[in-house]
Amino acid sequence: MDLNRTVPELDAWLDAYRTKSDDLADAAAAELIRAKALKGDWALALEHGGPACRRLYEQAHTVPSWVDFERMRAGAQLGLRTPVQSALALIMGSLMELYAGARGAKVLIRSGRLESQVIARLHDTTQFVLEIAASRGSRPGTYAHRHILRTRLVHAFIRHGMLKRGDWNAAAWGHPVNQEDYAGTLIAFSHVYLRSMERIGAKLTLEEEDSVHHGYRWVGWVMGVDEGLLTASRDEERVLYAHITRRNLHPDDDSRALARSLLAALDRRAPTFLPAVALAEISREMIGDPLGDALGLPRAPRWAAFGDRALPWLSSVQRTVERLPLARVPIELVGEQVARAVYKYGLRA
Repeated sequence: MDLNRTVPELDAWLDAYRTKSDDLADAAAAELIRAKALKGDWALALEHGGPACRRLYEQAHTVPSWVDFERMRAGAQLGLRTPVQSALALIMGSLMELYAGARGAKVLIRSGRLESQVIARLHDTTQFVLEIAASRGSRPGTYAHRHILRTRLVHAFIRHGMLKRGDWNAAAWGHPVNQEDYAGTLIAFSHVYLRSMERIGAKLTLEEEDSVHHGYRWVGWVMGVDEGLLTASRDEERVLYAHITRRNLHPDDDSRALARSLLAALDRRAPTFLPAVALAEISREMIGDPLGDALGLPRAPRWAAFGDRALPWLSSVQRTVERLPLARVPIELVGEQVARAVYKYGLRA
């Protein structure tokens, strides 16, 4: 990936991706719609469906030479050992920052997926991330791999629905669920998650950072992210993140509506039982005050210590315990059960 270009050159390059879709998934989705095969196991339907479905199935099951599934293990184990910090980093860090991308937020607003179905959306997202981590490397054939492929088809159906609406402004917003937005979402689950974890005191190793990045590079491949946007290293990822956020992190009223909906849905809800103002302060710790102000996140100074003191203390204690002989594996297994309990009981609609 050549990111050593002038800003106008980079903008022209990324502008082209705003008009680009996922042709394989769109063709497969259209085939499933024509066949009225919208219920049941989509992965099975792809494997035994028409030519478009089979092409998508084959691409998603092709493993590029750069993929190393063992390299993904350390990042998966990190997420499983830190269910509380990871959940907060993903929801109040990664997702909150994604809602600040005004153009990408238009899909969520128009589908009603975050204003009317906040918890259902979070349920889907946490399952997506949890299954990827639990697989310790989402190889073809695993439940995690099938879930990633299913999510890719969901996005294709969303694009199909958005393009049928009369209020989609392609000139201003680009194609719905376009390739630049795809890349930004992928980076949110990798770079923004890692940065959020660091900001709440979960000191990460370089191996863990590399592992998370490599794992989501593979996820991006299965999801249909254009190979030109799949960064080969953390350094490339940081540069691409800087340019995508420069272009897209400009919150508008829709962004602020999404942020309010997220906080309201999680207000005093299990598993944290924290009030919305406390969650807003945690989010500010992760995304920074300038973006927090632009999103209209409320201030609650008495809760600020939770993000900059209590969570770092929790992470420090956990790292100390992990250094005890034979402690890491039990912590990982317990953490996975905690994460599944949060998914099952804490995020029920």
